[in-house]
Amino acid sequence: MVARRKQTTQVDQPVRFYKLVALTFLAITLVLFGVIVFMSSKRAEIVITTKPEAVDVTTSIAVNDDDALRSISGSVASTTVDGTHTYTPTGHREEPGTSRGTVTIYNETSLDQPLVATTRLLTAEGVLFRLDNRVLVPAGGSVETTVYADEDGPASDIPASDFTIPGLNQTKQSVIYAKSTTAMAGGTKKVGIVSQDDIDKATKLLLAELQENAREALSGTAEGTVAVFDVLDSEVGVDVSVGDEVSEFVATGEASVVGVFFAQEDVLALASDVLMSRAIDDAEYIEPSDAPPAVTLAEYDATNGAALLDVTYTGRATINPESKQLTKMMFYGKTKDEVRRYLLSLDHVYGVDVSLRPAWTQSVPHVAEHVDIVVKQVE
Repeated sequence: MVARRKQTTQVDQPVRFYKLVALTFLAITLVLFGVIVFMSSKRAEIVITTKPEAVDVTTSIAVNDDDALRSISGSVASTTVDGTHTYTPTGHREEPGTSRGTVTIYNETSLDQPLVATTRLLTAEGVLFRLDNRVLVPAGGSVETTVYADEDGPASDIPASDFTIPGLNQTKQSVIYAKSTTAMAGGTKKVGIVSQDDIDKATKLLLAELQENAREALSGTAEGTVAVFDVLDSEVGVDVSVGDEVSEFVATGEASVVGVFFAQEDVLALASDVLMSRAIDDAEYIEPSDAPPAVTLAEYDATNGAALLDVTYTGRATINPESKQLTKMMFYGKTKDEVRRYLLSLDHVYGVDVSLRPAWTQSVPHVAEHVDIVVKQVE
């Protein structure tokens, strides 16, 4: 009996050992499974709000100069134009004038009725007008003619009226008479007074007109291109002096204008290169403006057909979503505050929102598939 107990004890020891090993392996498996489940449940969403900022560059581009840093081909042409224009003074004074208008004279008799110039026509209110010219009013017909007021002043600016002809006898006055269908006007006359401002404006307007005429004359020399212009020389004068009383005055001038013609896409390509060079490594993205570059003429050599253009191009700079500063590995293991501080230190970042799941998660997971980065742009 004693011998059997010893054998049973010796057999139980390996069994216990294997059970311990199995239990240990199971525990490790459960722990690893728990770790895997915990790690796979961790999620992070990082929302970055950016606001574009205006950026512009100004550069010089040469025309027909191969030695320049930036050069395009083009053409340079010049022309001289002259012209005159009539202007009205803005200031004036009023004085009595002669009211004028048109009347129709009717003849209901069987005989033609001649009327000499200055024949009187009288309204029922006693306002007197006179014929400008001699007329012959046909029998049973009518004739239209012009009249003027016997007295100057606004009192003669009357509405459409009926007129008698006092020079005829009483019998004829009822069958030979006049009517107007429009008002008489001109009883008040405005006399223009030339000011220095009038002269300056007239000079400026005529110069602009001359420049436009020159542009039109030059534009046919290089079809399919755009151009910038400048005035080589100009001279504009007027035929009045400050204080002169005139109803109008004339400005006369002459201008020599140069035009530089070039392909828009050539300037755009060079200006875009300069604009893109303003980006701060790959962290910044610059979006060019839809508007073409602004071009002005800085220098020109009409004799040799060369010129220098000042070009300004604008765009909008914002953070580049594909930059290395925004790769997911930059956020692994960081807390919400660390993520915010890091992102807000970057250019063009105006807001950051970090969401970690589950609620007890304290840091961004190290698994790329569990990290979402969203870049939102506001105007």
